[in-house]
Amino acid sequence: MQRALLVIDLQNDFYENGALAVENASQINPIVNDLLLDKQYSLIVASQDWHPAQHKSFASNHAKKTFTLFDNQKGIGPILWPDHCCQQTFGAEFNSKIRTEKFDYIIRKGTDPEIDSYSAFRDNDGTDLGLEGLLRGLEINFVDIVGLAFDYCVKFTALDGAKSGFNINLIEAATKAVAPENNEETKNELREAGVNLI
Repeated sequence: MQRALLVIDLQNDFYENGALAVENASQINPIVNDLLLDKQYSLIVASQDWHPAQHKSFASNHAKKTFTLFDNQKGIGPILWPDHCCQQTFGAEFNSKIRTEKFDYIIRKGTDPEIDSYSAFRDNDGTDLGLEGLLRGLEINFVDIVGLAFDYCVKFTALDGAKSGFNINLIEAATKAVAPENNEETKNELREAGVNLI
């Protein structure tokens, strides 16, 4: 049985002092680091938001307020975000407390200025990012997921993984949400899709 660990978007801009801060994000670091040292994983893949400054998911590029509802049906939306994880910036770097030397692969997403990318499997318009092929090529069937944020990139990665036929475990203690008040709704959506919450 081959098992992989997916580490989603543990980047400075999603930590407490970042541009798109997730409350108490740093609390998950010790758990993630323990998992990164776990010998059960034959593959560890990290995803990294890697946006150009002119990315259309940024409210600033529409002269609108951050967190404005927006959906153009072409891969941007449903929310316009603060500028975050811009290529070559400190905010886009992985948090320094994470043992990144354990990463086998890094998948950069959100690189097309016209398309956002919540899932590590595919862009919001369905463009394949190569993760599914990598996992299948290495005969991996079981995938554990950790990272930020629970209600966006972690959730959509888990949903896409389950849709692709992988056995997906989402480790709750190793993720935090942008809007934790909606966690029960998010959990129900994940369970209905066949994701195991552990």
